[in-house]
Amino acid sequence: MELFLHLGTNLEYFDLLNKWKILSQWKKDRELASFFMENFPWELATNISPQYEVNFMAIREIKKKFWGECFNKISWIYYWSDNCEFLIPYKHEIEKAYKKFVEFNKNYPPHCIRTFTVVTPYVWDAMLEKLEETLEYLNELKIKNSIEIVVNDFWVLRLLNKKYTNLKPVFWRLIHKLLKTPLIDTYGYEAHPAWELIKNKSEQEKLKLRSEIVKWQLKFYSSSEANLDSYKNFLEKYNVKRVALDFMEKRENLYNSPLPTSPDKKNPAIDLYYPWAIIFTWRLCDTSAIENPSKWMYATDELCPRTCNRYDVSYKIKTVWYNMIQRWNAWYRSELNLDFLSQDFIKNKENRLIFAPFITV
Repeated sequence: MELFLHLGTNLEYFDLLNKWKILSQWKKDRELASFFMENFPWELATNISPQYEVNFMAIREIKKKFWGECFNKISWIYYWSDNCEFLIPYKHEIEKAYKKFVEFNKNYPPHCIRTFTVVTPYVWDAMLEKLEETLEYLNELKIKNSIEIVVNDFWVLRLLNKKYTNLKPVFWRLIHKLLKTPLIDTYGYEAHPAWELIKNKSEQEKLKLRSEIVKWQLKFYSSSEANLDSYKNFLEKYNVKRVALDFMEKRENLYNSPLPTSPDKKNPAIDLYYPWAIIFTWRLCDTSAIENPSKWMYATDELCPRTCNRYDVSYKIKTVWYNMIQRWNAWYRSELNLDFLSQDFIKNKENRLIFAPFITV
């Protein structure tokens, strides 16, 4: 497994990388936290965003779990945002970002030829034309490693298979199913068997039945479509070699794909997204209503001013295990404890840990 970095839509991230400041290991933890406070003013809400605390804790968790100088060995860059069509990468923005990436690639160790990976959201008619301009530009770039395009939309996948064939598709976390609602992760909840099953049963029999239900529920929660043979066949048909999953605590079996059904088949490689897991996304953007109250609970159907670059909305919740934040039209939860990663997953060189310093807007 290698460490990768997902940067948001602000080119300042690349500037900070190229100045050897962001995530530098020669900084002590307190200095590093102060650095983020000074250099990321757009990440501030009315109060300090919980993203700072989560970012600080995630860096320390990665260093503890893997190696002290892991951030000196960033192997890959994922760039742009994934949850809103109004955040698609415009051609002129990607041109600037690619120049920054080339500069980073020359200066940042290990000195190797990295691949530029562009993250795309789901797309409706309004923004598809803009996205196609970007895909055409990337498809024509003459570089050694094929550029990867993160796909959250079957329409975009079709374009990559039929039209922009020099680009490699990666299935991202919005296009396949994985249960992430906070309601299922307390793991101390009461299971409620159907009345027909427990009537005339002793309390001991009820407890046994309830524990059996919980066992099967946990097995179901620790699975995703990526484990299904039919889904793997679909991925193979459309030339998809890599699938992204949100990192979820307490689901040790989620990232351990079963063995291939035959020697000629290969399981997709896994991108493990950390530390912000997306709970859900929709067309209603409450973040845009901060500056324009008329947008509250209404879908954004015209070009958006990208209000989410300046705000997030955090929620006070009863559980102490995670923070929950709304950023543009999506809700996220923090998942930090990497002890649930198996050694088999870590030793697989095809797997990637995708670290996002902040929610990528």
